[in-house]
Amino acid sequence: MNFSPKTTLVQTQTLSQTQLQSLKILSWDNFELNNFLQNEYIENPLLDYNENSNLPSWNQYVSYSSAKEDEDIYKEIPDFSENGIKEFLLDQLNQRNFSDLQWTAMQTMIDCLDDCGYFKLSLKDFSQWFGIDISTVKYCLDILSSLEPLGIFSKDLPHCLLRQLEARQELTPELNQIIRYHLDDIAAGKINTITQKLSMSTQDVRKCIAKIRELNPRPISGFLTNSTDYIVPDILIDYQDSSWIIRLNDQWIGNYSLCDYYLNMMHTSQSPELKEYFRKKYNRVQLIMHSIEQRRETILKITSAVLERQKDYFTGNSTLKPMTLADIASDISMHTSTISRGIKNKYLQYPFGVVYLKDLFTSSAGKKDNNSPITVKKQLKAIIASENPNKPYSDSTLSNLLKQKGIKISRRTVAKYREEIGIKSTYNRKIYNE
Repeated sequence: MNFSPKTTLVQTQTLSQTQLQSLKILSWDNFELNNFLQNEYIENPLLDYNENSNLPSWNQYVSYSSAKEDEDIYKEIPDFSENGIKEFLLDQLNQRNFSDLQWTAMQTMIDCLDDCGYFKLSLKDFSQWFGIDISTVKYCLDILSSLEPLGIFSKDLPHCLLRQLEARQELTPELNQIIRYHLDDIAAGKINTITQKLSMSTQDVRKCIAKIRELNPRPISGFLTNSTDYIVPDILIDYQDSSWIIRLNDQWIGNYSLCDYYLNMMHTSQSPELKEYFRKKYNRVQLIMHSIEQRRETILKITSAVLERQKDYFTGNSTLKPMTLADIASDISMHTSTISRGIKNKYLQYPFGVVYLKDLFTSSAGKKDNNSPITVKKQLKAIIASENPNKPYSDSTLSNLLKQKGIKISRRTVAKYREEIGIKSTYNRKIYNE
């Protein structure tokens, strides 16, 4: 069959886009992939979502800054101490403008914030518990609620989201109704329920959800340096019945599937334009799901090859052996760039802990690197083991001590490595003498 030049050009572009999408999906970790699927769910009616307990409900419908974002983002955030959020809030006020009672009340109210930055005590209870008249409490709450970050001192999640939209002058009657009464429906993927109850089109509901995703459900996030950052591994390795088992920590992907309702509409619609629209959306879902399956197979092959070369390390009987991207590429007949994308930003959990997959590789075979993550983590663990438990080292001090040993890494990298090897923060390591 002869193809016209126009047809050939279209096919070439489609192939290129397909490859590009697959490579992107391969390089993403679970957080990035989940965020991509959430966005696709909002934009693509052919992609359906059915909630189960694999992911936190808020994570289903709101995207917010996480500990896995680039360090460049954190350069915009001040380096707070244990009392950082209190200092940050009070620094926005001039103490001379308030009475001693008002200043004390505001300090106490800040101490009552929960981990999200919400103030959940009633004014009456706070007044009675701390012996401060209720008019003063109300005045102080109004002042504190006006501070940055937006949404601080909200009473709950809906209140927090509504206040942020009000401040941005973007609150509409539809957003107001959805946030007040339908957050659970969004979390469960029940868009049809919202469209029916609020007499809105599916497209308008999806636009509202996209707007909600721009908001911060936890105003205090990023301000507490002593909160525990949990690493969610992308790959799980277990040793059972004398054999190794490798699996991806991606069962949550099963929450997504083709939407039967719109799939049926694609087949039965009499409108050529509508059928073509649904056909394009259907093809996109198929492409995404195929790319995700390719991602799974590739990561499993890479991990299997890594395990084969580093079995002694994973059993705790040896240090890492020299291993490069080229070694693994040769083992499984793939290009080194594919291996690089497959291990990018991914963590692996094995019986003795969690490791950043990229840290298992050396830059070249046989090359000894004193600044390799594995070496640095060993030095870090040794330094902390010898510290005074009454005065544990801060991450900044640890960075300086490592520098004296010829290892130059930033305080934030120290914090990252410390968390990866399961060592608590300075505050949580401190032992108080009675």
